[in-house]
Amino acid sequence: MTRALPEDLQIVREMSLSAGTLLLESMGKVGRVRQKTGTELLTDLDKRVEDHLIETLSRVFPGDKVVAEESGITEGTGGRTWYIDPLDGTTNYAHGHPFFSVSIACADDEGLLLGAVFAPYLDELYLARRGNGASLERPRHATGRDLTAPAVVGVEQALLATGFPYQRDEKVDRNTTHVANFLKAGCHGVRRGGSAAIDLAHVAAGTVDGYWEMSLRPWDSAAGTLIAREAGALVTDFAGVADRLHYETVLAAAPGLHTEMVAMLARPFVRPGGEA
Repeated sequence: MTRALPEDLQIVREMSLSAGTLLLESMGKVGRVRQKTGTELLTDLDKRVEDHLIETLSRVFPGDKVVAEESGITEGTGGRTWYIDPLDGTTNYAHGHPFFSVSIACADDEGLLLGAVFAPYLDELYLARRGNGASLERPRHATGRDLTAPAVVGVEQALLATGFPYQRDEKVDRNTTHVANFLKAGCHGVRRGGSAAIDLAHVAAGTVDGYWEMSLRPWDSAAGTLIAREAGALVTDFAGVADRLHYETVLAAAPGLHTEMVAMLARPFVRPGGEA
C-alpha cells in the first residue's frame, strides 16, 4: 500500500472518490446529452458533479479561486486556484465507454500543488502533492503503490498516446501527420483514449511511455501534469519548454523519449495536397 497522505491531499482523495461514485451510479443513465462546440458533448452529469465539487471546495477551502469547465471562474481571496474537470471524457461517458475520469488540481504561487485523477470504471485513483511524489490506488481492490520514474525507452520501443481536438480543422491534419510519423518510426502503437487526464496519469504509471496533445484547457491537464512530474516524467509544450501548466500543446514522457518526441513533433507539416 502507499504511504499515509498529507491532510489536504486526503481531502482531495475523498472528493475524487465521491465524484467518481456519482458518475458510476449514473453510467448508462446520462439523461440529456447536448452539443457544446464542434463535436464536444455535455451531459447533465457534468454540471451535477461539478456543483458537488465546487460546494465541497467552498466549504473546506473557503476563499480559494476555482476554475471549472462548466461553471467558469469563481474568484477567491485565498491565493490558491483549483482546476476542476468533473468528467474528462464526456463523449466516452455518453457512449458508455469506460475511459473517463474526474480531474482535480490545486495551484499556489509556486505552481501546481495537489493533483488527483480518478478513473472510477478502471478503478484507478492517481494522487500527487508537490515534492511528495505520486501514487496509484485501486480503491475497489484495496491496493496501491507509489509511482517511480518511467522506464527509459526509445521511440521504437514506446507505446504512445494522443488526442484530437473537438474542432475538426487543420489541427486534425497536423495531428494525423504526427501519428503517421510516430507509427512509421516504429513505435509499438499510438492510442487515443479520449481523456487527457488519464493519458497523463498513464505516463506516470508507465502504462504508456509518451503522450502528446494540442488544444486542451487548464482543467484537462493540471492534475495529470503534476502526477506525471511527481512520478519523474517531463511535461512540457511541444517545443520542450517547461512551464507551470501547459494546455495549448502538451508533451509528457520520460527524459530520453521526451527528447526524441520533441524532435519528431517539430517536423514540418505538409498540408493535404502537398502544400507546405
